[in-house]
Amino acid sequence: MEITPEEKYKIPLETQKFILQMCMAQWDAQWYLKTQKRFGIEVTNELNKQIISSFAKIEARHILNSLGIKKGDVKTIHDVFKIMNTIMDVIIPKIMKFKMVIHSDLEGNGIVKKCFIWEEVKKANGEKNYICACNHRHRGWMDAMGISGEIIPLKRFPDGDNQCVFKFIMDNTNK
Repeated sequence: MEITPEEKYKIPLETQKFILQMCMAQWDAQWYLKTQKRFGIEVTNELNKQIISSFAKIEARHILNSLGIKKGDVKTIHDVFKIMNTIMDVIIPKIMKFKMVIHSDLEGNGIVKKCFIWEEVKKANGEKNYICACNHRHRGWMDAMGISGEIIPLKRFPDGDNQCVFKFIMDNTNK
């Protein structure tokens, strides 16, 4: 008896999306843990920053391409944050709690109220060794958009703060 590819269980698209998001997050965590065991924490943190930055460009390019937005088209922090929200909706599980606050055309804050990655780091007792790569992901997204400027961490869970706050400042050259 044969079974065709069409014969399968149905999983709602939102559930499929969540499963894929969680698998990606858990794949990332497993990569980190196994690399740390094999090569040590310093090498792992450095590789993690490089990989996150590189992969973030790929994530953003897929989203930008699907929206028909070309590198250099993005001119305001509102547009940057709207694209970042879109990227996060696609790749980050809903267990991450964040918001974006716009201060001007070129400045705003990203505020993370709940970070499932940091919660997992704490469960693994890795707080003192883990170096968060969020800014490298943000920088990769901005690079894919063609945005120059700064991302300044103002508050961070690893520093004992109750949230992470990142200030995004676009250069005037982007306008």
